[in-house]
Amino acid sequence: MFKIGDTVKVIRSTNTGELIPIGTICTVLEVRKELDGKYYYGIGDNRFHSKSVNGYYLENELEKGHLEWVKE
Repeated sequence: MFKIGDTVKVIRSTNTGELIPIGTICTVLEVRKELDGKYYYGIGDNRFHSKSVNGYYLENELEKGHLEWVKE
């Protein structure tokens, strides 16, 4: 289960289609629970420093990770 503030990557499209391109790095902004008990996550696209939800995804459509600074 993810929590608000986690960094995630979109790894597949949602049931309603591709709201955010696959491979996009995002932040979890909301956590909600469906009637069937599944959690879904409102995520914001990090490219735009989004503070609002750009789409809702199930846990199996996201991958948790983190960003690291790599000196060039």
